[in-house]
Amino acid sequence: MRSLLAATLSLLLLTAVPSATADDGVRQEETRVASDAATVWYPEHSDHRMPVALLLPGANVRRGHYARFAAEVASYGFVVVVPERYPIPFYSLPSEFSLTEVMEWARQRAADPTSEVGRLVDTNTLVVAGHSYGGAAALYAAADRCQVPFCFGLSYRHPPELKAIVGHGTNTTVGGTVDPVDVQGIPVMYINGTEDGVSEPAEAHESFRTMAGLPTGVFVNLVGANHFGLADIDNPPGAAPDSRVGTAPREETITTAARWTAMWFLAQLGDASARDFVYDSGPRAAAGVEVEIR
Repeated sequence: MRSLLAATLSLLLLTAVPSATADDGVRQEETRVASDAATVWYPEHSDHRMPVALLLPGANVRRGHYARFAAEVASYGFVVVVPERYPIPFYSLPSEFSLTEVMEWARQRAADPTSEVGRLVDTNTLVVAGHSYGGAAALYAAADRCQVPFCFGLSYRHPPELKAIVGHGTNTTVGGTVDPVDVQGIPVMYINGTEDGVSEPAEAHESFRTMAGLPTGVFVNLVGANHFGLADIDNPPGAAPDSRVGTAPREETITTAARWTAMWFLAQLGDASARDFVYDSGPRAAAGVEVEIR
C-alpha cells in the first residue's frame, strides 16, 4: 500500500429480508445504506440495544468476503453493517460518507416498528472497523479531512456518535511518506499481519506511531496473517493481491482479528472486562498476537 492515496447523497433505504438464523445465533440480512448495497449481521436475541459497527471493505473487496469476520464481531453484541460502494463502474471503494449514512440508516430503522434490527440498534453509538483502504477512510473521517479517493467534496465532518476505530492492514503512507493523521481524540487500534505484503508491518507501525490526537491506541501484530487474514479467502477476485502467503490457519486469524476488534470497541465503550483483556490479560496471554500499547 505504498501508494495508498494515489489519485484514483441520497439516502435511499429499502426494506430488508432477514436470512435464516446462523448456528451461532447471528442473523444476516441484505439492505441499502444510502445508495449502497449492504449486508447486516446482528445477534438474533439481545436484552439491550447494540452499537453500530460499520465495516469498511478494502478496495474492490466484495462485502461477502468478510462474512465470517462480521458474524464473529456481531456475536460480541454489535449490529455490523458492511456497505459496498462503486464510485466508478465495477470498482468498489470505501467512503468517509458511509459513517454519516450508516447512522441515518440506523435512525430510520429504529423508527420503523416492523424492523427486527431496528429494535436492537443503538442510534447513539458508532464504531468503525476498516480493512486496508477502509481503515484509511475511517482515519481520515475521524480527522474531518475530505481525502481523495475516500471523499469527494469540499469538506467532511464525522458523526458525533463515532467512539472508536480499528484499522486492519492499513496505513496512511503517501508514496514514501507517512501522513500523520490527527484523529481528534478517537481511540484507534491497528491490527496488521506479520506476513502482510500490502500494508507492510513497518509502514503500518510508522503510521500508527506518528498518528496525532490519539487518546489511547494499540498496535496488534497478527502473527502469521497476510493482508487478507480477516477475509474468508485469500486474494479475493478483483482486489490487489498480496504476494505473501499467510502461515497461520485462516480460521484462527479471523477469530483472533474479530476478538481483538470487538474487545477494543467494548473497552472504549466502558466494558471493564474488555478493558482488562485489551490492556492486561490479552497482551500477557499473547495467543497469536504481539501487542504494543501507546
